[in-house]
Amino acid sequence: MTNSAVGAPAPVPASPVAAFAALGDETRWAVLEALSGGEATGDVTASAAGPASGLTAADPAAGLTASALAARLPVTRQAIAKHLVVLEAAGLVESWSVGRERRYRALGAELTALGRRLERIGDAWEARLGRIAGIAEELEKRERG
Repeated sequence: MTNSAVGAPAPVPASPVAAFAALGDETRWAVLEALSGGEATGDVTASAAGPASGLTAADPAAGLTASALAARLPVTRQAIAKHLVVLEAAGLVESWSVGRERRYRALGAELTALGRRLERIGDAWEARLGRIAGIAEELEKRERG
C-alpha cells in the first residue's frame, strides 16, 4: 500500500514489541520527543509539509530533517539517520521527500494506540491489586473479630 500523494509506502502499524524495543534506546526516545513537539525548520511549502496533509511549514507535524534533529540533540546526523530508520521500521515515524531533503514526523495515532495498550494493562493490574487489598482487609477483620 502506498501513499498516493507522495508515492511512498504507507506507514506500518506499530507492533508493541518492535515499538518498545525501538523506544528502549534513550537517543531514539529523544528523537521521538523532538519529532512530537519540534517545529519544522527551513522553507517548506504547504504541499510538501507532509504526505497528503495540507500542513504548513509552521505546523510541528510538517516534519524535521535528520540535520535539524542533530542540531537539537548531542548526536551526529548520521547517528540520527540510523535511529530514524529503526523508529520508522517500528511504525512510530513516517518520512517523505521534499526536494533533496527527507522529512520525518512522529505518528501520533500509533503512539496513542501504544499508550492505550499500556493503560489497559495498568487497569488490569490496578483491579488485581484492589482485589488483593480487599482480601487482606477481610483477613484482618477475621483476625480481630
